[in-house]
Amino acid sequence: MKTEYKKTKLGLIPEDWELVKLGDVVNKISSGKTKTKSAEGKYPVYGSTGEIGKIGSSDYSGKRILVARVGANAGTLYQVDGSYGVSDNTLIVDVKPAAEINYVYNLLIKLRLTQMAFGSGQPLITGGQLKSLKIPLPPLPEQVRIADCLSQWDRGIALLERLIAQKEEQKKGLMQQLLTGRQRLPGFAGEWERVKLGDVTKRVKRKNTELNDNVITISAQRGFVRQEDFFSKRVASSTLSNYYLLHKGEFAYNKSYSKGYPMGAFKRLDDFDKAVVTTLYICFKCKEHVDSDFMQQFFEGGMMIKGLMRVAQEGGRAHGLLNISLTDFFDLPLSLPPLPEQKAIAAVLNTADRELSLLGAKLGQYRLQKRGLMQQLLTGRKRLV
Repeated sequence: MKTEYKKTKLGLIPEDWELVKLGDVVNKISSGKTKTKSAEGKYPVYGSTGEIGKIGSSDYSGKRILVARVGANAGTLYQVDGSYGVSDNTLIVDVKPAAEINYVYNLLIKLRLTQMAFGSGQPLITGGQLKSLKIPLPPLPEQVRIADCLSQWDRGIALLERLIAQKEEQKKGLMQQLLTGRQRLPGFAGEWERVKLGDVTKRVKRKNTELNDNVITISAQRGFVRQEDFFSKRVASSTLSNYYLLHKGEFAYNKSYSKGYPMGAFKRLDDFDKAVVTTLYICFKCKEHVDSDFMQQFFEGGMMIKGLMRVAQEGGRAHGLLNISLTDFFDLPLSLPPLPEQKAIAAVLNTADRELSLLGAKLGQYRLQKRGLMQQLLTGRKRLV
């Protein structure tokens, strides 16, 4: 049956849909009132970042949509059910039975509430803002069908996320075993050699005399990224000749702390033939008698952390950076297997990385496909009737 459409302030929607305010389909939107939390207790306490603790007795129960009210996460949302507490930096959206909560939840995802947050210091989003939102509302049976369809995608995405998390943990365990020599690959039994970092690497201090303008920065989670992509603008000095010029396959060490990298991050330049980095980084390359892939895995596995901690305890931090000298850095101790075993270990771990990369790409496709489906279903362009 051909769908008839009507014009609204949100554009065309099916004739049998309504344009309403979010406030029309909720009982109320209010801030959480849970005041205390601990590491123990029967019930979870939710805040702007998800579960933040436990409590002994619950303040709320049932299905609700939670929206981060204030701070960097303002506008972030998720669903909860059961019995729980909610902190006061989080809004509770109580949807009326006349509307399908999963439909409303997906609609709010599509609306990108994080873009509604205001305030330069502490971004804020209010219940009043949410209540005034105009939303397209199909008849309840169609809301349920739309929600069920999108929930199937959510389940597939969640399964893939869990699989990736499991594979990541497996790889971490494998790294701890193989990169320390606790577990040996078949055919290898010789002693590992105790060396200094400077014995197996050579410092790179090549200045950017060619004025290459591919300025990159180290993201602990993403590796080397262009500065304009990482900071949304160029922040490098207008004079690039004093920067270091890295060639593909060379390494840089960023002395600043980041999540998951308490002693800074080592990264190898893989995605560009040449790139320019700040002289705050310590740059180096592997000597011929060590395998670059092995060293990349060695650094990523956190094998340098203990040595860096010993040096950092003496030097402390300056402006958020580890106060570590070049001499101390290249004197850091490490134990390495012979080159053939390095290559074998790197091959095993690189295979695990390729599998994770494929799963990550698949997850990205799932999310993209769900967004496309949301765009069709939540506007009525595609009907499930």
